[in-house]
Amino acid sequence: MTKIKIIKPPKVNVNAPIGGFWKQIGMIIIGTTISLVFTLVAAKVTENIQRAKDRKLSAMMVMSNIEKFARNMEQHEKYLSSLDSTAAWLLNTPVEDLKLLPDNELSSLIDQTTAFIFISYDKSAESIFSNNIETWKNMGNVLFIDRVGECFSSMHQVEEYWNKWMSDASGIILDVKSHPENYEGGTVPIKIISSEKVRHMMKGIHYFRAWFTNVAATMRYQNRGNMAAIGITEQEVMDFTDAREQGEEVTGESPDISQFITPPLSRDSLTTKRDLDARLEELRN
Repeated sequence: MTKIKIIKPPKVNVNAPIGGFWKQIGMIIIGTTISLVFTLVAAKVTENIQRAKDRKLSAMMVMSNIEKFARNMEQHEKYLSSLDSTAAWLLNTPVEDLKLLPDNELSSLIDQTTAFIFISYDKSAESIFSNNIETWKNMGNVLFIDRVGECFSSMHQVEEYWNKWMSDASGIILDVKSHPENYEGGTVPIKIISSEKVRHMMKGIHYFRAWFTNVAATMRYQNRGNMAAIGITEQEVMDFTDAREQGEEVTGESPDISQFITPPLSRDSLTTKRDLDARLEELRN
């Protein structure tokens, strides 16, 4: 008879520490916590990097607009230089000599001195910066915000002052043309050039050339303070502004209204107005 072997169960150490399970659980919790902390820290770092990029872009847009305004002032000065030379010639030529010119030629010269251009600039970045509280919070730099606000205020004052002066100057010329009987002289062009108000206005053109140059220099001076407050170099702002002004080149031809004009409608083609034709026929009978 075959003897049956009894398989003995494995030995169990009844004295083994019971904390092994909880130790494993603790390690899992610690590992999960560390992973969660790393995830949160990484997300915070990423958020801070993005906020820093947004802050710099907002600052660059604002300071670039101020630089563009300064460049606009320089363009106005260059434009006024041609008006100034014509005005100076008219002011320094005796009126008796000006009478020798045909009226249309003298009128053309006078019109050249009053061909002013309104000051207008892009206020989109200014509006976003001034009216968006989140931009202010993200900027987190009170000094920069205050200085930029001063620049915006100066830009508004310059725009309002010049546009009002220009409108008043044009009004002086218009008043002489509309009411020549109120002014001394012969023809209307002679009345205009003989008017003290007109001559004073023409002298002002030369003053405004210096004024525009000074405004450009002052805006750049203020803008350098903005750059120092936010920690962005002047070269960065200049390069950013150049890139904005150049932009992407648009290919193809600009649309022209002639492309969309169709031949005039003929009476026979007005099928939707047949009821009107029927009405006319009724009246004829």
